[in-house]
Amino acid sequence: MPQHSLDSELSGFIHDLRATLPYLQEFDQQTFVIQLSGNILEVQNSRVIEDLALLQQVGIRIVLVHGAEPQIRSLLSAEGFECQTEDGVLVAEERHLALIKQAIATTNWQLLTKLRSCGKQLQALSGHFLFAEKKHFAKINVPHFTGNVCGLDLETIRQAVSDSKLVILPPFALGEKGRLWILDPNQVAFEVATRLRAKKLIVLDTSSLPHFADADSLEMTTNGIQQWLKRNPDLPLSQRLQLNTLTEACIRGIERCHLLDGRLEEALLAELLTPKGVGVMITNSSYKCTRSARLSDLQAILEILRSPVQHAAIVLRTSAYIEQQIDNYLVFCVDEDVVGCCEVTYYADGSAAEIASLAVDKAYRNQGIGSELIQAAADQIRSSDCKLAFALSTAASHVFTQCGFREISPEELPENKRKNYDFQETIVYGRNLD
Repeated sequence: MPQHSLDSELSGFIHDLRATLPYLQEFDQQTFVIQLSGNILEVQNSRVIEDLALLQQVGIRIVLVHGAEPQIRSLLSAEGFECQTEDGVLVAEERHLALIKQAIATTNWQLLTKLRSCGKQLQALSGHFLFAEKKHFAKINVPHFTGNVCGLDLETIRQAVSDSKLVILPPFALGEKGRLWILDPNQVAFEVATRLRAKKLIVLDTSSLPHFADADSLEMTTNGIQQWLKRNPDLPLSQRLQLNTLTEACIRGIERCHLLDGRLEEALLAELLTPKGVGVMITNSSYKCTRSARLSDLQAILEILRSPVQHAAIVLRTSAYIEQQIDNYLVFCVDEDVVGCCEVTYYADGSAAEIASLAVDKAYRNQGIGSELIQAAADQIRSSDCKLAFALSTAASHVFTQCGFREISPEELPENKRKNYDFQETIVYGRNLD
């Protein structure tokens, strides 16, 4: 392979590796509850099990909840039976119980086997960690063994995940007198995630993701999802149940919940380890934010400032300079991935501050990030009792005028700035902060 191709390939690999590190650091020793629908387990050549094993091996604690409805339907159909459901929940009729248990147990064993084949160091653990009681249906009146989760052996589950075991929970549980109740996997995942206070709840299915026509992305707040569900009554019942479960989990304290199309290769890794993701993400508030820079952001800031698409007015900063001035930088993050930055420089007399080094990663331009950074910088400058915020540009800048700045004379700037800068080809933008 030619040297220039090798360099390019290595450079891309290193860039991707660096991009994943903030996520791996954030998620280290955090608990994720991941729900696999039975449909996913039927997908030929799916590598989702390998991806789960990888996440477990890099330090993420995984509790896996699996469904088995297609396997149950298939086994019942082979015996000439049909399934009943109410509100998307399987009715485990007493006469079908033996076949339903067989389908779930077989699915559970196959899942354990697949995980075990991913590496001897991966330890998977499955068992009866849930407690249940009979579920009451409003419309169906037949003897059944469908249950509701009423308790969890939290101490055993927590100990298992802290011992780096991947816990697998099938959709059944024990009740009084040793009765076995069949459960809805959505409810199991919800109860486990909320009671464990998991970092994330993730559902993988084989349905196409919903299209939010009134949104720019698949990131939605709980309120946004609830409003969207009201406007879309014809959504398939199974997906409505999933979205309702994820939304309620978010309301109950899970930081972020995700719905993924598991047919998409590497969907799980792409959703968790890249800023854009590939699935629906539900939060109680936006996962985008502007914050003060940290030393760990140094490399990301350098890469953004050195991008060839940045404006020529940006003065290139050295790594040493940024490290020394890191407390003066603001960064815009998408799920802790730094995609924009700016520097705020205060002048000795305390009357003014400069907004400099405003830059946004090329993949995130024209999304209002520059304006967010300018507004955050202006708010910070105002809180320090400075009366003037200003910036310099070699061309007309709509982003500053949209944020309330206007062209001003260089004579309005601090004396030190006037002495050390040639304003001949520069536009000066200023905003009074009284």
